[in-house]
Amino acid sequence: MTLLAEDTRFELVRLRQWLTARTPSCLTTALHARFAPYFILIALAWLPWLILTWPGAMRDDTLAQYLQASGLHHYYTQHPLFDTLMFKLFWDAGRTLFGTPLAGQSMYTAAQVAALAAGSAFMLCYIRKVGAPRWLLMLSLLYLATSYVVVGSIATMGKDSLHTVFFLPFAVIFAEICRTKGAVLRRLPVAVIVTALMFASIASKRTALLIVLCAGVGMIAVCTGRKRNTQGNQGSAAWYSTHRFRALACLAAALLLAQGAWSPIAAAATHANPSPGREVWGLITQPVAQVAHDNPSAISSAQRNQLNAIMDLDKAAANINPNRTNETFQTLYTKPEPGHPAPTSSQKIAALTVWVQLGAANPGEYVTAYVGVMRGWWDPLRNFAYPTDSDYLFTPGYLQQWASYLPPDASAAQRLRAIKHDLAALMGTSHKPQWQHDALQSIRRWVRANNPLTAMALYVTWIPLALGIVLMMQAIRRKQRARGADKGDALPADVVGDSHDGGRYSSAGRLTAGFTPTQALAVYGLLAFTVLSLYASPEALFWYPIPVYFTLPLFAALPFCSIARR
Repeated sequence: MTLLAEDTRFELVRLRQWLTARTPSCLTTALHARFAPYFILIALAWLPWLILTWPGAMRDDTLAQYLQASGLHHYYTQHPLFDTLMFKLFWDAGRTLFGTPLAGQSMYTAAQVAALAAGSAFMLCYIRKVGAPRWLLMLSLLYLATSYVVVGSIATMGKDSLHTVFFLPFAVIFAEICRTKGAVLRRLPVAVIVTALMFASIASKRTALLIVLCAGVGMIAVCTGRKRNTQGNQGSAAWYSTHRFRALACLAAALLLAQGAWSPIAAAATHANPSPGREVWGLITQPVAQVAHDNPSAISSAQRNQLNAIMDLDKAAANINPNRTNETFQTLYTKPEPGHPAPTSSQKIAALTVWVQLGAANPGEYVTAYVGVMRGWWDPLRNFAYPTDSDYLFTPGYLQQWASYLPPDASAAQRLRAIKHDLAALMGTSHKPQWQHDALQSIRRWVRANNPLTAMALYVTWIPLALGIVLMMQAIRRKQRARGADKGDALPADVVGDSHDGGRYSSAGRLTAGFTPTQALAVYGLLAFTVLSLYASPEALFWYPIPVYFTLPLFAALPFCSIARR
């Protein structure tokens, strides 16, 4: 018995050592060794879902983009033109090669699945490269290969999944920039690639502009040092050779390309009508409409006049929806209307002042308004299911909505017949064999049966919140240990260069390959600002967090790859 117990203890120790083993290396080595296996395993794990849902499902905004791309409605900028034109390439290719845009949707689904699998494999290689323990790598692979929130989105044709194609590799390179304090940007191909990915991320998602800008400030803040000159010292090198300047240049170039070049050129080329950005104003209109609905006497005549200068307060109060802000922010005056001029800047400031005043006097109504809209982000009992085909977009209610996009010179009945004819090529994706219907129904019942694993709150709020707390505690502990000593966060030279030293990786580098707490917090900023953008969105819609679902393993690795832990 004693010998058996000793053998069992020995095997458990070996298992623990194997699970906690770390294999840091340069990224090139990790890619050569693991990219193909990771990609193949993920693609094979996704294949059953792809077969069940082929040719994929469009989201509602995508159908509105189809109407623009097909010439049935003029272009407009409410949905990113980058996405609309990207989808148009596939729809037109389907028409040209196979005679139907549905074939283009199939081609898009295949391309997106391949890109997301490649991005996921790239992320896993990076997590391995920075020294994550083996158990975390295995858990991350299992999550990416089998988690419903990830796998369910791979066959969706929408701007959020397209945005993830670019955001996922950008997040990985963003982490490496922070980890090396910008030294990796000495390699021109890396600088070009990260600039292109930043541009595509911003161009494919309107909220990404603020996310990248705010997270970019943290990235620039942790970039220190400069390229060594021929004498081997840093102090006399030119200012433009600093890592911080390179990081700033990449960020500025991406912003200029997206906002200064692409947006105006694409809008001019498509003759797109500009759409006012009203969504963020929902944070203002929703609570004041809640007060007007629940306690109208709490709003004075002067306050009501100031609010009515920018919105129709009575209409907002009458139509308020507790789950989203669309009904209230759509009452905003964005252009001159009969009997009502466009609001001035001073009127908007006055309305913001009233918003603050009403919030101080009516906190209960404000809490009710915000909690209702944001509930899906924090309530672990509220889950969701992805659509598995596009036919839900062709119900009578949706068809009437799409018919309203056609010119108003025909009757409502004529427009309805016309839109049915125009969209017929996209219909019928729910016509599947019975075994596929049965399998999809079983999955849907499992997903919606009070399943906490399919609640957005787990991935959007509670896991990111726990990660933020752990990273803050690591930073505080490091600061306490370093108090009284001038240690700082500087990495040894061999660690700073480990990702671009031609594959050489010293033993010292192996021990310290990871993130200092300051660097980890800078990387975490990308997740934090993405989550904040979700809380500021008009509603808790399951499409929005797809980038978070895919990149979560990268951020979850930060506490376990901290230099402070070694």
